[in-house]
Amino acid sequence: MNSKCEFFIAKLVLFMLLFVFNNVAIAQISKIKTVQEEIPEQEVVAPYDSLENICQENFRSQVGQTLYLNDDAIAKKWGVYSGITTMPKFEYFALVLKNKNMRYLPDSIVYKFTVVEGQCGSDYESVVGKYYYVNRLIEDPKNGPKKFASNYSYELIMKDAPYDTVYFDFDSSDAYFRTLINVGYIEKLKQKYVGKDLIINKDDASLPKIGTGKYEDIPKGTHLKCTDISIEDGNQYCMLLLLHHDKYGDFYVNLTLEIGLEELDTPEMYKVRLQKEATLARKYGKVNADLIIRNQVRTGWSKAMCRESWGAPKSVNVMSGADGTTEQWVYSSSCYLYFKNGVLTTIQY
Repeated sequence: MNSKCEFFIAKLVLFMLLFVFNNVAIAQISKIKTVQEEIPEQEVVAPYDSLENICQENFRSQVGQTLYLNDDAIAKKWGVYSGITTMPKFEYFALVLKNKNMRYLPDSIVYKFTVVEGQCGSDYESVVGKYYYVNRLIEDPKNGPKKFASNYSYELIMKDAPYDTVYFDFDSSDAYFRTLINVGYIEKLKQKYVGKDLIINKDDASLPKIGTGKYEDIPKGTHLKCTDISIEDGNQYCMLLLLHHDKYGDFYVNLTLEIGLEELDTPEMYKVRLQKEATLARKYGKVNADLIIRNQVRTGWSKAMCRESWGAPKSVNVMSGADGTTEQWVYSSSCYLYFKNGVLTTIQY
């Protein structure tokens, strides 16, 4: 082998050695963070299960749901509706603040803007009584850690012509949520009640009659048939359970406020109630049993009878003296029962 060839081979070997060792050196370099970056805590939003209507607790999980915008008697009288816009209000106000030459003009953001007798807003018939698909929930970037509802807006798509995309900005009050009704919730209520029997469970029960609104007495044990779940016309807060009886007529129960619902049992519940009433009558007599069923108490009763009627107290204060033991049962800041040697002596409301 000549000298030139040997020199070339030596250079090649040297180059290869330098390349290998250089790569080894690079592979040995590592990085570490001595202080870990804080990962912001992600807010967990529970999936909507249709077991209750839209409210403060679940409004963030309504994406993908269908909502119905209910009547508002006052807004209907005016002919205008406030709250439906062409973009989230907080985004619009951010633009106004950013652009000093831009003025706030309601007609530039309010959907189907109209003015009727000095009242301005969306044309009432154009937005109310319609179904909307919740496309997304938009949060104000400036929303604080408390996550106020008023800093959120729904992007809604009309499910009927003109199929426009609009925005619904929330108010912070619970009542404001009642303007929107989740269609899935209504369907769940219909599955639960419509076509089913409900039984009057009290001797002194009365329900409001459809047509007059006046309360009429209905005998205990009467079976009423649920015919529908409806919304009171012109009243955005009232979801009604409609009931029928061939003899007594048609009645309703306010599901939203649960007025009258406590006077009704399913057949299964009513059977259990009758069994309990019979047991109480055997233990304490019919008169006392009737009082217990009405959640009433009387002096002279035992602690067991009071517990049957009012349930367990929040706390009990016991005082012992020469004449025996006194107990104070606390149910609230203004409601107490006092026992002397196990017998109810004083009822304080």
